[in-house]
Amino acid sequence: MRPSPKTDALVAVDTALRPAGFVRRGHVWLQERGGGVSGWLGFGIAGALDLTPLAGVCFRHYDEVCRTLGVGIPTTPVVSAPLGHLTPDKPVWKWTFTPGGDHASVAASLVAAFLKHGKPYIDKYAKWDTLARELVAKPESLLDFERARKLAIIHLLGGNAGAAREALQKETERVADRRDAYARSHRALVHRFEIAFPG
Repeated sequence: MRPSPKTDALVAVDTALRPAGFVRRGHVWLQERGGGVSGWLGFGIAGALDLTPLAGVCFRHYDEVCRTLGVGIPTTPVVSAPLGHLTPDKPVWKWTFTPGGDHASVAASLVAAFLKHGKPYIDKYAKWDTLARELVAKPESLLDFERARKLAIIHLLGGNAGAAREALQKETERVADRRDAYARSHRALVHRFEIAFPG
């Protein structure tokens, strides 16, 4: 059976990424950077073959706390950004692979743009202290539904369990009158946090 056009496109991307040290793991590509840190590349896929690259960074110690709390998915980046957001003038947000077209040249263009604009983003945030300091200083850079969880874990990993509880409490107060799925999920997270990290 012949692979699908989407598979063909992703194989071309995989081939172009390999020299940069990115290895496919399921639906994402990871670059081991040592010390439990991985560069991350994922794609939003629209239509048949429009790929929107996203650059990010994963940390094993962050994943371990997430696992303890029963949240998140392993090797999900702590931060990520669409490649088009990281390019200066006239950003290209997607690369289109035409069925039966020259996938190698499109993949080469995508990877070249990723290495030029996405890799510096990864290089910057692959340093945990830099990332943690920036997210604590600019919590508004995190999405509403992830802000309290990420800040709590960052504070916990920094040895400040009090600040972690404070971030969770602030969100608990914000959603106190809500009964939607997010509010219930947040309250469950707080409960698991208190069990896993008492005191």
